Amino acid sequence: MFKKIRKFALAHKRLLVPVIIVILVTTFLLLPKNGQEILTEQVSKKDIAKTVSVTGDVDADTSVNLTFKTAGKLVYLGAKEGDFIEAYQTIATLDQQTALKSLKGSLLDYSIQRNTFESTQDTYQDRKPYQALNDEMKRILENNQYNLDKAINSVELQELSRRESILTTPIAGIVTRADVKVAGVNITTATTYTVTDPSSLNFKMEVDEADIGKVVDGQEVKITFDSFPDSEINLAIDSIDFVSHKTLSGGNAFYVKAQIQDPSKYRVGMSGNADIIIDKRSSVLTVNISSIFDDNFVYVEKNGKFEKRKIKLGLESDIDAEVLSGLSLGEKVALDPNTVPQNAK
Repeated sequence: MFKKIRKFALAHKRLLVPVIIVILVTTFLLLPKNGQEILTEQVSKKDIAKTVSVTGDVDADTSVNLTFKTAGKLVYLGAKEGDFIEAYQTIATLDQQTALKSLKGSLLDYSIQRNTFESTQDTYQDRKPYQALNDEMKRILENNQYNLDKAINSVELQELSRRESILTTPIAGIVTRADVKVAGVNITTATTYTVTDPSSLNFKMEVDEADIGKVVDGQEVKITFDSFPDSEINLAIDSIDFVSHKTLSGGNAFYVKAQIQDPSKYRVGMSGNADIIIDKRSSVLTVNISSIFDDNFVYVEKNGKFEKRKIKLGLESDIDAEVLSGLSLGEKVALDPNTVPQNAK
């Protein structure tokens, strides 16, 4: 008998090998796994939130880059990088000797022209051009006014040139950039001083266009900065870009901002991770997302076995799902449905 079976097996070994493999795999799946623990978790009540996770960094709404309109020698430096300065405070001044001499010359020209103007007016009895008795008188009176206007304009231009040698800030804030650190050196029109208002700091996030429809003003956002990994701050969204921009990968995204209420320990450029709270529920029945299979089924432990049960789900987070019906508080569900053997169902 054994010889017949052996002879049959040798003659049909190509057919028998896959059959044996199927039998072994089926047996492995159906038989209980010795020593494998089926982890469970109790259905509990907790808070749950649906979020959009993004990254971002600290930015400032109010910041100005200040430069001189002309090159020259820097003779005065009133603030250095890191200093706090008031609005309209002078940051730096260029050498004004040339500007002052030009202004003085223009003032002298104006004085001469003013005397000429007054003398001409006396000669023609303070007449205006439209009151001239003939064309020659009209031309003389018009030129008299033109020359005076020209002299006044020259004085104003020289005064403007002098003022442009003084660099002042239109806002109060911290000097965050100072290309030249000391006076007595020549600077160019590219030399820049930047002033940033620390009270205007915000957390600027980049939200993909697929998620931007879920984001609205006033939503809570939880932020963890890379510089402060052990602490979290809660802010509120107060600005959403109306126009999208291209991301590095070529997609569309929108900038979303949340004002930082206490900017004392934050700096422009600090990066962090943020969770924008789209929706949330308090004290609701929840199960772990990993325990759900086929969209809305779980295995519930009952009398030493596991019962497949359909449930109705509500709000879902990355970890948990709200249970609207199908489960009761305290029931135990399998955390990994794949670990529940067939004979335990």
